[in-house]
Amino acid sequence: MGLGTWAVIDIETTGIHPSTDEIIDLGFLQFEGTKLIRSYSSLVRPENTVSSFITKLTGITNDQLKRAPLWSQVETELLTLESHSLLAHNANFEESFLKRYFDKIQQPNGRESYHDSLYYLALLFPEASTLNLEMFINLLGIAEKEEHRGLADSRDLLKTLLLATYLTHQDREFRLKLTEVFTEFPSEFFYKNFFLLSSEELEEIANEIDYPLIEAAKRFIYLNKTEPLKVDKFDKFHKDFSGQNIQNILRAESDINEILPYYKHRQAQEQLSVRVGQAFKNKIHALIQAPTGTGKTMGYLLPSFLFSMAEKETCLVATGTKTLQDQALAKDVPQMKRLLNLGDETKVVKLVGSNNHLCELLFREDEEERSFITPFGEIFTKAYFDMLFFYNSRVSYEKKLTREQIPFILKKLTPEMSEKESALAVDYRACAGQNCPLVNQCSYVQGLREAKEAKLIIGNHALMLNWPRSIPRPHYIVVDEAHRLEHEATKAYSLEVQHRSVESLLKNFPQGMGALIYLLSNMEDEFAVENTIQNLREQTQFNLKMLRDHYESLPGVIEAWFKKLPNYSPAYSNELPFPKKTELKDPLSAAILNHIESMNFIFESLYNLYMPFISRWENKDFKNESQKLKAWAVFETNFGILERLVACFKHYLDNPSDWSTIVKYSENEGYSIESSPIDVGKKIHDELLMMSSSVVFTSATLGNASGDSGVQGVEWMTGYTYLAPDKRFKTGLYLDAVYDYKNNSKVYLCPDTRNISDPLFVPDLLKEVNPLITKLGGKTLLLFSSRLRFEMATDIILREFEGKIPVFVQGLGKNVVEEFKKESGAILIGMESFGEGIDIPGEKLSFIVVDKIPDVRQDLVIQKRRDFFEFKFGNEFNDYFLAHRTRSLHQKFGRLLRSEKDHGAILLVDNRVKKWKGGTLRTFQKLMEPYQIVSVPLNDACNQIAEYFKV
Repeated sequence: MGLGTWAVIDIETTGIHPSTDEIIDLGFLQFEGTKLIRSYSSLVRPENTVSSFITKLTGITNDQLKRAPLWSQVETELLTLESHSLLAHNANFEESFLKRYFDKIQQPNGRESYHDSLYYLALLFPEASTLNLEMFINLLGIAEKEEHRGLADSRDLLKTLLLATYLTHQDREFRLKLTEVFTEFPSEFFYKNFFLLSSEELEEIANEIDYPLIEAAKRFIYLNKTEPLKVDKFDKFHKDFSGQNIQNILRAESDINEILPYYKHRQAQEQLSVRVGQAFKNKIHALIQAPTGTGKTMGYLLPSFLFSMAEKETCLVATGTKTLQDQALAKDVPQMKRLLNLGDETKVVKLVGSNNHLCELLFREDEEERSFITPFGEIFTKAYFDMLFFYNSRVSYEKKLTREQIPFILKKLTPEMSEKESALAVDYRACAGQNCPLVNQCSYVQGLREAKEAKLIIGNHALMLNWPRSIPRPHYIVVDEAHRLEHEATKAYSLEVQHRSVESLLKNFPQGMGALIYLLSNMEDEFAVENTIQNLREQTQFNLKMLRDHYESLPGVIEAWFKKLPNYSPAYSNELPFPKKTELKDPLSAAILNHIESMNFIFESLYNLYMPFISRWENKDFKNESQKLKAWAVFETNFGILERLVACFKHYLDNPSDWSTIVKYSENEGYSIESSPIDVGKKIHDELLMMSSSVVFTSATLGNASGDSGVQGVEWMTGYTYLAPDKRFKTGLYLDAVYDYKNNSKVYLCPDTRNISDPLFVPDLLKEVNPLITKLGGKTLLLFSSRLRFEMATDIILREFEGKIPVFVQGLGKNVVEEFKKESGAILIGMESFGEGIDIPGEKLSFIVVDKIPDVRQDLVIQKRRDFFEFKFGNEFNDYFLAHRTRSLHQKFGRLLRSEKDHGAILLVDNRVKKWKGGTLRTFQKLMEPYQIVSVPLNDACNQIAEYFKV
């Protein structure tokens, strides 16, 4: 089939809501087959003025719009596209604004149809973890960023489609696979026909928009060629594991400069490195606070490598975030390996938990069972995973895709994607391992193989706490970003069941039963098997029918229970303690408990029914019998889901007092039941420290500068408190600050502002702050703790400074921080968490505004931990609650000084401190050391900052 009549279209609007916002720019490229009929572009005069944010995003000003035609004039041009295939990126947005106009006219040749390029490009680039247009035009060398203008973005999207498709012609194996995948799509799917265009037809379209397609493809291929990196051999350091050698290496500044030009010897880094070595050598656990600028990663990697080689031990580095994990692998580890002249035999492996991997065996089993698929969501989901597994089959282990690379937008747009992703997650209990016919391309098994040979494993906190059973966890561990550990341990150890967990069992368990019946039907004793199968079918159908009754009734009861709350919120998650039989206060909680007890009975009945069969076979029984092996894997996976539900429901009903068991409900997500250990530190002690020879916890923010305040909560949550004296250093190591905070930073706490929820809070704050930003010439980072305040501040800042001082806003482009760095003076605005990963050394960032002292979540498990901490250790307010908040604040303040020469000022505004009693402010100031925080009125703070900078 040909392309027919089609158009690439893009609109810009005053906002995201079709019912209240207006179109301000329309652009499209209209085609018939491969011929361009016309290009169209027009601004549109709206009834209301556009915000400064939209002007910043699009470059469209209110003055330009005053001279633009009204929508009634532009609409007639839009309607010339009736019956066309309309191509757009994230086409739901265009459709939500444009559909109503097409609805008003008769379309004798058929309705217009919308085709989202996001789906097509996801199949062509399964390795892409984000799918926004800017990422693609940047990746393909089309442009550095999206223009956010109708015609320009339409043109860039078409270039992207042309080049991405043309490149498939250069990879025969990849194109053949895509051709096979696209056969599953109906002919109405526009991109199926676009993909099947010949190279000549793609060139014809490209010529219509003056795009040199062949040259662009050659340039892309040339720039993406990977050639082996030739590195001169560097062999200047001994590799013996001793404190003296660690010191000798780190003190050899001029030698290290050949590899790391900006390296400087730091006493704090040397102390860190030696302490890690001492902990490993003596098999004891350690706490180390390494302030910003210490060179923490190099500090712990050096002893880890030396120890691993000397003792023939594997070391584990567990980072706090995926970003840190990737940074270690891409930058820090290669540098350290080159510094120590370590070859490829010193294997370093990134490892993620089994549940993050995807099982191709389950995917192929499900694929074979389908006779036909009609809904687009299912077609696309199948095609996407087919391409993902194909991609994995062609790349090395470190490049294989896991669940974390699946773009969030796909799961949001396609419910089937989210469901399938969960269904394909590897369950180590059901993994066929070496007997799997697809073992050679399995990222999970290959990861385990690589890890067994590794000297160093790079993982994260979640993996460390939920270690795969197939290999032993290393006995020597560095836990980086240890201040995050309570949150990560809560997630790792929690027992959670969601509404969709039961839904998944109801949907998929018959498949597991079918797999078992297939295995049984191949047994020799046919009469006995027939009776067994009949009994399984009858019992399963009976139990699943009862389960469905409770599954369908429970959500309504839970919703009614929560809506009785005086503080019920429809927009956010609500929490209530799980109902106890001895404390039932109303019919609704009694009904909930009754449903849970009944579901628990059903789960146990199914478990007892199927349990005898789980031990009947092993993977090795099906060697060289791929169909039976697949069936066994399917049955084991489904039984594993059932086993987990049995364990969770039993735990909820037991409701142990040292756990926090709650029911959550929100209108968007439905209900979930969650149980978390209260004494998470004891859990970490028992399951991590007791089973390890040495665990080193490190972070820039464990307590205050000297370690004499805010530390007890960290010692508890890491399990350090529970260690015997001979298994720990007497105290943690709190390294001296690298930078001169006393002379190079000024920090002001201003309690005289409005309440943070007051609509005038942001305008009043910026009324005082903006003149100071002007005097400083920018060089400012503003962080806001709510979306509403962030958007209000963005609008005000843009109105005042756009065109005078460059303004960069979180979310407006993927490289806003890098763009900020290029300016001699600029303003950067972001949300609270945005301030934890920014690295801007030098005077380009000299002033930070933080809108409040961070809060601690007020959910029920935190409340119970505060009560526990008060009972067990005393003074939870200072050592747990306030210390939590100041650790978060330290992370934000840490953006200010990033080198020895940096200096600057911080403005923290929070009128809640006026209510603090007695010495709370002094405790807060103590916890925030080495920063010296002065409490003054906002106006005085601004004047003193101006005086400090002499502006």
